[in-house]
Amino acid sequence: MKRIICFILSATIVFSCCVIISAAEDDTPVILVPGFVETVMGIDIDGENEEQLWPFTVPTVLGKIVSDSPTLMTLIAGLAFGKFDRLGARLGSDAEDVLHKLTCNPDGSSDYGIESFSQDPALCNVGYLARHKNGKYLAMADLAKSIAAKTDSGRTFVFCYNSQLDCLELASQLRSFVKSVKKYTGSKKVRLCSHSYGGQIIAAYFYRYLNDSDVEKAVMIYPALAGTDAIKHILEADADVPFDDILVFVENLLSLSTEAEKLLIKNYFHYIDEFASSGLAELAGMWRYWGSMYSLCSNEYYELLKKEFLDPVESAAIIKSNDIIHYDLIPNLRNTFKKCQAKGIDLSIISGSGMQECLGGDDNTDILLPTKLATGACCSKYGKHFSDGYKAQHSTCTDPKHSHVSPAMDIDASTAFLPENTWFVEGAFHGAYYNQEYSKNLIEKLILTDDIKDVYSDSDYPQFGYSDNVNMGIGFGFDKSRPGFLSSDDSEIVIKNLNNVTPIKILSVTASGLDIKFDAIKSVTVLPGKSVKIKYKGIIPKVKAKRTDITVKYVEGVSVNTLTRGFTVDNR
Repeated sequence: MKRIICFILSATIVFSCCVIISAAEDDTPVILVPGFVETVMGIDIDGENEEQLWPFTVPTVLGKIVSDSPTLMTLIAGLAFGKFDRLGARLGSDAEDVLHKLTCNPDGSSDYGIESFSQDPALCNVGYLARHKNGKYLAMADLAKSIAAKTDSGRTFVFCYNSQLDCLELASQLRSFVKSVKKYTGSKKVRLCSHSYGGQIIAAYFYRYLNDSDVEKAVMIYPALAGTDAIKHILEADADVPFDDILVFVENLLSLSTEAEKLLIKNYFHYIDEFASSGLAELAGMWRYWGSMYSLCSNEYYELLKKEFLDPVESAAIIKSNDIIHYDLIPNLRNTFKKCQAKGIDLSIISGSGMQECLGGDDNTDILLPTKLATGACCSKYGKHFSDGYKAQHSTCTDPKHSHVSPAMDIDASTAFLPENTWFVEGAFHGAYYNQEYSKNLIEKLILTDDIKDVYSDSDYPQFGYSDNVNMGIGFGFDKSRPGFLSSDDSEIVIKNLNNVTPIKILSVTASGLDIKFDAIKSVTVLPGKSVKIKYKGIIPKVKAKRTDITVKYVEGVSVNTLTRGFTVDNR
């Protein structure tokens, strides 16, 4: 049964987006712009006849399961014979029954008057939201409270919105909300902090309303600036789920660490493609006419999906807005951000990297958004890297002295929308920034202070960092070089146990493509939260921009694991 739960969670991760909460050290009000389907949606929200449709409530789900239990039990029994597609189709059909009121008409309108929680600043500040109905309308409460506690929760606001709408419509609503917050607080400026779809909404806001000059700073976390290819897989109900990355995601989601591998047996994992595809097929009609789905579609597939799913006459309104988004807003993101900076607006982007897309594809992603689309950076394909000796293209950043190539040699940030103000966190999952100290602290520092002006401001937060989520198991780097690099100044590798509960045992450390040998290890034990240093012998060659893979083999609990990380030899 646990294996089935993991399958279901894995198949639905594309819908689990997040909101982040922020506040400013100088009492400037902060507006949080949540991710896709993160805010509550329903009918008569917070009214006498409230009907919450998303997220669906536990009683609603339990009621559906109980009423459909005979069929579900039969289908679960069929899993023993590999009939995962039938269970996926049934669960998709049940979900469609629960969520059918979220279906839109071909013109993008709704027959049910779907709405979100109030956009009244008096009601949607973090202080009120945290108290109201036990925090029901406060998404990502842990991070929200963490940041609000450092300032004034009454001056930190959540922009609640209907996720069915395209980003241009939501940008217009955000504009009104910004002005309402300014009037409510008496402030001349606000700070914006977004996650995922919220990043595209902020980009649309600047694209349309930059001359309002109402914003002092914007921090965009894992932003869907140029969309994602996952929308194609969702609308076409065609899933090709990567085992390794989904395994780690489920470990993170369920806090199972490496024990999840027992629940997700690789030899049977191909069944999840059938499970996910059949479930998506049942749900496809629900979001087919959501304007947001086409806003979030990557430019590569927009025309294809528009022709496949939208009638030129019936869906003219959806097409009109999204043509502007895909043929003007997205192609001009660099221009828009450059204009923002010229007006003195402080912009920052944080992106995840190092994983394959959850529903299929070969891009380098944060498991949902391709890193290249979130940041504008040139990226190698997942699992690949640039050739040794690679030189940054410097198409956006033209300073040859700036180094913008990742240690794994898979990202060239010199081509990004914001080369000097974009941070990349390898191994960071979309939506999981709140449970890793590295990203959480960087977010808070960027939005709460003015200490970090660019990727060179703080040595603790270089442009390329690594997730320190406990489910990553370990983290490692060399003793003298900056994270991800290796030179003749180094003499040992430092390995940290990221788990605060379970000790680990280091079995071996190896390097590919380099003539160095690490000292013999006899099951070195590393206590929770502690580090160990291991020396090596050999000569680091006098080269620059040469990649090497460092692999650490270790035991955590009863599982033997390996973690391989790309490093750049920078020794000239």
